[in-house]
Amino acid sequence: MDIQTALEIFSEIKCYYDGIKPPKYRNADLDVLKARYDRLIGLKELLEGNAEYIKLVNAISQVISTLDRQQKFAQSGSDTWSNLSERGMNKVIPAVNQRKGMELPLDWTDKWGNTCSLNNGYWGVKNYRVMDALGYMLLLKEGGNRLPEDSVPIFEDLYDIQVRESELNGDLGDDQTMNMHFSKLQRHSYSIGFTDRDFRNNTGLKLNSSDILALLLETSRVEFKVSFPVRLRSTGSKMNVHRMNFYSRFFELAEERVKVRKDGIVQERRYRVFFNTLLGELFVNNLLAKFNDRIGLDFYALPDSAQLFYRRKLLHNNHSPIEFKLETIAEATGLIDANLTNLINTIEKNILEPLKNREYISSFERSKGLDGIRYIVKRAAPNSSKPMREDGGSVK
Repeated sequence: MDIQTALEIFSEIKCYYDGIKPPKYRNADLDVLKARYDRLIGLKELLEGNAEYIKLVNAISQVISTLDRQQKFAQSGSDTWSNLSERGMNKVIPAVNQRKGMELPLDWTDKWGNTCSLNNGYWGVKNYRVMDALGYMLLLKEGGNRLPEDSVPIFEDLYDIQVRESELNGDLGDDQTMNMHFSKLQRHSYSIGFTDRDFRNNTGLKLNSSDILALLLETSRVEFKVSFPVRLRSTGSKMNVHRMNFYSRFFELAEERVKVRKDGIVQERRYRVFFNTLLGELFVNNLLAKFNDRIGLDFYALPDSAQLFYRRKLLHNNHSPIEFKLETIAEATGLIDANLTNLINTIEKNILEPLKNREYISSFERSKGLDGIRYIVKRAAPNSSKPMREDGGSVK
């Protein structure tokens, strides 16, 4: 084959790829795309110095990787693999991506009118995913390799949480009532140990050991001060809200190097996560109180913004239909776009349509009123393959 023939084949493949309707991962035929990709790789010796060739190879490779992953998730099915996602985190912890000009700490006002804050990092879909996996591993440990059958919250009441927060922050002071209450408490320490392989199995993330460590450290370092929803022993299934007075992280992390190459590259690690912070104990409290929701592995194949909207606004909400302002959807997913047309397109194509295609919602409808654009979202039917909620979020 000569260079001219190679360029003609390249041009044909590029024309095919450019003609795929965006987003390409949703509209491409995987088998056809793989065949074109293999043909493209066959031109490497003649075109490897061509910048456009390299760009096309990378672009098609990424689309194929996404489609392969989605196919794998679809074949696994939500009934064969799931995590348990703690409900308080999904309700009040926002997605915060780093943006130019953004300063930390970042403050906002929650729906109860309380000032909340995030510091020492940012929070996105992978951080939620880490917490889903850690929570599920903790429940298996506490249940002896099975999910606990009974609801057993850590905390008796809101005062119990207040005392624990003061204790953790050295703020008991001279309050005799609080000190007497503290002296009667017997605290249980919650932690889990796992390996790189365990982490991959429970998150579905194909990361090397260094990347796993980096993601765990990133997740452990972010600090929050929020109003956190909890279930308590004294109030059963009723949701209560504790307004945090101090910053807290979800967990502390320790790691051990298990396998190190001669050149110093760590190939395998073992980790220990300690939920010995207030936020960590509230997280564990809700998991043990069955204040959680089932989430299948295929959920993580959704676009990031679709995951965020479903997690923040639908996962713990059984009502149908539900009406959302356009601004509410944008806020829940961290979308900022001054161009209204672009924002509408992004919300519909990257959030609502993927959720509908994967049967997490059954339909959505846009309407315009005096107060702006709204979306009416209908949940999937109870007998759908995508679960809405099970007995307070527990998995049988």
